[in-house]
Amino acid sequence: MKKTNARFYKLTVIRLVFLFSSFLFFTTQVQAEIYKYVTKDGKTVLTGEKLKGKGNKLVKVYKIKKKKAYKQSSSVGRKKKSSQRVSSTRSKKRRNRRNQKQLANMVKANGRDDGVIVGCNSSKHLTRQSRIYQKPIQIYSRIYGVDEELVHAIVRQESCFNEGAHSRVGAIGLMQLMPQTALSLRINDPWNPEHNIQGGIKYIAMMLKRFEGKPKLAIAAYNAGPGNVNKYKGIPPFKETRNYVKKVYSEYLRFKADGINFPNKIQLAAK
Repeated sequence: MKKTNARFYKLTVIRLVFLFSSFLFFTTQVQAEIYKYVTKDGKTVLTGEKLKGKGNKLVKVYKIKKKKAYKQSSSVGRKKKSSQRVSSTRSKKRRNRRNQKQLANMVKANGRDDGVIVGCNSSKHLTRQSRIYQKPIQIYSRIYGVDEELVHAIVRQESCFNEGAHSRVGAIGLMQLMPQTALSLRINDPWNPEHNIQGGIKYIAMMLKRFEGKPKLAIAAYNAGPGNVNKYKGIPPFKETRNYVKKVYSEYLRFKADGINFPNKIQLAAK
C-alpha cells in the first residue's frame, strides 16, 4: 500500500512539473493584437480590445510581436562560469557573422531607385503617395505612441514617400533606416515598406522617450544621432541637422494645424 501511494505521489509531481513547464513555454510567446472593425455607419475602427455588439463587424486582426513575458531563472540549468564565457563568445561570433551577412544583403539597392528621390516639388504626388502608406503609419503610430503627423513630416523629408530611396551612405527606404539601426530594432527587411515604417516609428519613439518628449531634440537625434544631441546638449551645430529640424518641425506643426486630410481616414478607437 505504501509503495502504491509513493508511486502515485511521484506520478502526480511529474505531471505538475510538465504542466508548469508547458505554461511557462506558452507565456513566453506573447503577441499584441490590433483588431479592425467596420461599424454600422461604415467607419473603420482599429482598437487593441475586442468590441461588443452586432453592429461591429471584425474584418482583420493584426498581430504585433512583444517582448517575452517570462525569463527563465538563472538557478535553472546553471553552468560553470568558464563554460558560459566560452559559449557566450561563440554565440557572439555567430551573431556577428549573421549580422554581417544580413547587412551585406540590406545595403544592396536590388534594382531600386538607388538614392534618386522624385516628386518632392509636387503636392499631388506627395498626397497620393502618403495615402498609400496611411494605414501602416496610423497603426504603428498608435502602437508606439507617436504623433501620426510627425511621422508624415519625417517620411516627407527623408524620402518624399519613395519606398525605393537609397542614400549614398546606405540609408534605406521611406524612413531612411540605416542597416545597423534596422538590425538593432529587429527589422530584418527594411526594404519592405511596412517594416521600414515600423522601424522608423519605433526609433523616433525611442528618441522622444530619451529626450523627455521634446520633438525638436528627437528629430535632431533621428538625423544626427542621440550621441551628438547629448554631446552638444541640444540640437547639434551642423548645418544639415539644423535645416532638417527646421523643415521637419515646421511640417509637423502644419500637419497638426491643418490635419492630414484624407477623405477615407481610418478612425482609431480611444485608448
